Amino acid sequence: MATTKSTAKISSISGSINPQKQTLDQVNRLVALALGRAGCERCGRLAFFEFKFLGDPGPDFNKVGAISIDVR
Repeated sequence: MATTKSTAKISSISGSINPQKQTLDQVNRLVALALGRAGCERCGRLAFFEFKFLGDPGPDFNKVGAISIDVR
């Protein structure tokens, strides 16, 4: 039986992570932390999953320190 935590009712979590030098292990740990916020370390209650990928900035954005951009 999974142990549940006593946490506030959370309906969603979103976050931004640095795309530079990102590893699959880091992404897996982030997902595990987010699911744990749902109250269960093992199961979570994932109902919707979305990935948004950022592109490399052009030279004009690079000059002002941008590390990624989101173009839609």
